[in-house]
Amino acid sequence: MNAAPRVLFLARGHGFGHAARDLRIVRAMRALRPDVAVDVMASGSAAVYLELYGETFADMGIGDHEDMSPAAGRRVWELLDQREPYDLVVADEVVWSLVYCAKRWRRRAILLTDWFYSELGAPESDPLLDEAGEILLLDFSAAHPGPFGVRTPIQALGPVVGEFGVDRAAARAALGVAAADTVAVLTVGGMTKMADNAAIAELTVRTWLAHAPAGHRLFVLAEPFCEVPAERAADVVWAGFTAEPETYYAGADLVVTNANGTVTCDLVWNRIPVLAMTHPAVSYPDSFGLRVKAMSAAGMTVHAEATVSTAELWRLMGEAMRNEPHPDPALEWTTGEQVARHLLGRLDFMLAKAGSAAA
Repeated sequence: MNAAPRVLFLARGHGFGHAARDLRIVRAMRALRPDVAVDVMASGSAAVYLELYGETFADMGIGDHEDMSPAAGRRVWELLDQREPYDLVVADEVVWSLVYCAKRWRRRAILLTDWFYSELGAPESDPLLDEAGEILLLDFSAAHPGPFGVRTPIQALGPVVGEFGVDRAAARAALGVAAADTVAVLTVGGMTKMADNAAIAELTVRTWLAHAPAGHRLFVLAEPFCEVPAERAADVVWAGFTAEPETYYAGADLVVTNANGTVTCDLVWNRIPVLAMTHPAVSYPDSFGLRVKAMSAAGMTVHAEATVSTAELWRLMGEAMRNEPHPDPALEWTTGEQVARHLLGRLDFMLAKAGSAAA
């Protein structure tokens, strides 16, 4: 009897975005092919996210701020050395696994990414990505004009999005807010202490307290980070990290995000008004800025810098609430199921290739 096909999925942390798309893909792979065993390894805030959702995984023990370091590379190799070779490895930006899979297991991993080293000012490191058998760009191709120093085929599938599993009325009922209430949600993902996330969060709460009428509610998807006057305690709700963020998003008149996070794409896909914020304290790959610009220029988001006054941010919040976002059909968009089907096709190809070699 042939053993069940085995897939290893490596999820990078550095916020919740990677884990969010990876979980959609993994669950879709399992639903489409129950005969395939999919194991998951995760690092940093990806591990936090997967634990929130009750997903079984192995924690790589690598922190968010060290996941691109040589020490992280050595750790990845040590962990993979403890496992038998898989039929397919999918690496969401766990670039250290690419060389390992090619050299030790003699099979090339599939790389999921939304950046290239060239966009970080290090084009000399792009050839590392050539160790992948294929590169799936989970972002808009317009945000990645290149050139890149890679020869491996690149397919731009777009950000991984999906329909929220709850409508506005049901979401508001679950949150205990009336249909006519004004509700905003603040989310900056899993790295709340990063300088830009901290600045965005602090300014948003301060703006709400300074300008929002009593009874208007701001749900903060993070742990408390500032004092709220007792008389306004009901207006700023500390919801913490949650496995049900879609309920908050679906019930909101506005969601305030870090514009660089991919949750912004998910919100636009679901027609939720977004105030997408940035801050100059943190540098991102050039492609992130191009994505932010493309979404704002197409009217999908309203953009704000987290250096403006509370009065100006309140004005921009109002503008964003009145916006009616729609995903731009000129850009690529994909789903967890579509990516899963692609990966399973790759798995079948590799299994057939291995079978032919053994015959």
